[in-house]
Amino acid sequence: MNYKNLANEFKKLLDSHRKVTVISHIRPDGDTVGSSIALFNSLKLMGYQVELVCIDSDLPLKLNFLDGFKRYKNKIDYSDSLVVTLDCADISRAAFDLHNRTIVNIDHHKSNTNFGVLNIVEVEVSTTAVLYKLLKEGFVIDKSVAEPIYAGLLTDSINFTTTLVNSQTFELASELLGYGLNASYISEMINKRNSLAHTRLIARAIESLELFNDAKIVVMVLKSSDLKATGAKGSDLNGIIDFAIALVTVEIAVFIVELDNILKVSIRSKNEDISTVATKFGGGGHKNAGGFEVKSGKIEEIKNRILEYIKDNING
Repeated sequence: MNYKNLANEFKKLLDSHRKVTVISHIRPDGDTVGSSIALFNSLKLMGYQVELVCIDSDLPLKLNFLDGFKRYKNKIDYSDSLVVTLDCADISRAAFDLHNRTIVNIDHHKSNTNFGVLNIVEVEVSTTAVLYKLLKEGFVIDKSVAEPIYAGLLTDSINFTTTLVNSQTFELASELLGYGLNASYISEMINKRNSLAHTRLIARAIESLELFNDAKIVVMVLKSSDLKATGAKGSDLNGIIDFAIALVTVEIAVFIVELDNILKVSIRSKNEDISTVATKFGGGGHKNAGGFEVKSGKIEEIKNRILEYIKDNING
């Protein structure tokens, strides 16, 4: 990708609007929060009027150390701004009515639908990695920008362990550390501040664990009653599926969560390309990670449909 040309196109759109609405996706994770805060801080430093928005008030509190975290709000106040979505593979992930809005789409998902007037999309380890390549082409970067980029890189790579991590990932991380970041501090903030509700959910999820296909597929389920009993929020679900995919025989892990009006499904794999599974059910993702949501249906029914599709369509 020619990031210099993309940066020039982005700047033209920025200068034609002057006001900018930066949007994180619903049920936010470290990558959407990190990339959004980084862009927010960079554009503020450059003199633009910027608002930082997420329709979901349940932000991951382990990221509250980032400069700009407290600037989030739940509604769009600018009516004539340039809209920039971060880490949204599809416009529905923004969860706002963006009809007739000029949208810049910055993302790293293979399944991205290219819904913006400008699509800065590359399959990368994180959206923050894509954003950093863009910002290097003439945007302001200081510690307040570099730190959330590093945080998103760390979370979406699961501490630099996913298959998209390569030598360039570590070069990028090294450049970010050059802005005065404390890597051990950021890691501690992200990895060692889990809530009690999160820990209790792990126990319930493991208790629900079922193995299929000679223990190559694992399914974990959490019901809305589990979240209510533990006092958990949606953000407390992050990372739980990692306990399933870590099992020695397992190649594919499926995590089904019953929320208020939907079933949220996450899928992980060690080697198999499971991106088609998420796409089949209306979602998206990467080779080794994906997800989708189902607005109606019973857990057992959805589980069986997923298992049937995996067994019929995923080699190995």
